[in-house]
Amino acid sequence: MKTYNSFIIFLCSLMAIEIPDVYYHYKNQYYDLEGDEIKPFKMDEDIKSFVIPDENSIYLNLDCMENELDVYMVLAHEIRHCAQYQATEGIGLADIAERDIMYQWKREFSRFTTHENTCQEVELDANAFVWFIGKVMFGEEIKLNCDEVLAKPYKKYICRNYSLSEIKERLDYSGFELGQTQA
Repeated sequence: MKTYNSFIIFLCSLMAIEIPDVYYHYKNQYYDLEGDEIKPFKMDEDIKSFVIPDENSIYLNLDCMENELDVYMVLAHEIRHCAQYQATEGIGLADIAERDIMYQWKREFSRFTTHENTCQEVELDANAFVWFIGKVMFGEEIKLNCDEVLAKPYKKYICRNYSLSEIKERLDYSGFELGQTQA
């Protein structure tokens, strides 16, 4: 059972956040971050993932993933939500967004559901982060499932906030192997 730990460590190191608990569902088996079997958790069959930000927990349904890149992008999206929540709570670095945006995130997290509205600030930012990781790490142009115009300021902020040298440093720290990727 592949756990994607080095990629998770890379993302968490990049954003200076606590590593979330990650739980996998794959072929009627349930695993934790270490690949150990766990008790089954409830998850709709057609949902790829969901996050419980205040518990710093992510649940993935690997059976719904199209390919390995899809898994990486879903992880990037959900881990970004964990980073957003931690930033609003003063955990880790709070420089992943401007203060007024973090205030909006805090309001959105107070009524956060797993059925996100793609125009919420937390979703626009998470989608922009996925776009950034796809482009920089995997050389892929990831299509956002939100309004591109609304996501543009987030893309700009994220591009300014993470340097290529920082990404390479975090890759070395995490042990994540890029293979055929671009960074």
